[in-house]
Parts: sequence; C-alpha cells; structure tokens
Amino acid sequence: MKNRLLRGLFAGSVGLITLPTIALACSVCLTGTNDPTADAFNSSVIFLMATPYLVVGSITGWLVYTHRHAALKRKQMEAAEPLVQLSLHQEETGR
Repeated sequence: MKNRLLRGLFAGSVGLITLPTIALACSVCLTGTNDPTADAFNSSVIFLMATPYLVVGSITGWLVYTHRHAALKRKQMEAAEPLVQLSLHQEETGR
C-alpha cells in the first residue's frame, strides 16, 4: 500500500515537471511579456486589490459626512434663541 502511494506521487511529480503548461501555471509565466493575456491578468489584479479600499473609503466618507452634518445642525440649534425666556427667581425657589 505504501509503495503504491509513493509510486503514484512520483509519477504525478514527473508528469508535472514534464508538462510545461501545467508547471508554468501563472499567466505571466505561461504567456511571456507583452502579451494581451498577461496584461489582462495584471489589470484584473489591480481592480481586485482596489475594490476593498473603495468600499471602506466610501463607508468612511459617508460616516465623516454624517458626523460633520450632525455637528453643524447641533451648532445651529445651540446658536438659535429659545422661543420663551424663562427666568429663575430666588424668592420662588426658597433657597
């Protein structure tokens, strides 16, 4: 049983080494330089790397906008004069 497994692994290794299309699995190694396939592969990698940054950046931008907008509204509400002026008379409180 052990010999069969070792023979199978050895045969598989020899097969991978002898077939260059399997051994050179990445598109840049397989196609070479200045090939449309390699250029497409590189462009797709750039888009896949940029997507998480765009998502996190847009969420962060929305949170910053919301925070600043709320702070501006809060500042405007504090600056507005109240409709009714209440006064505290010391005689009425009994202090």
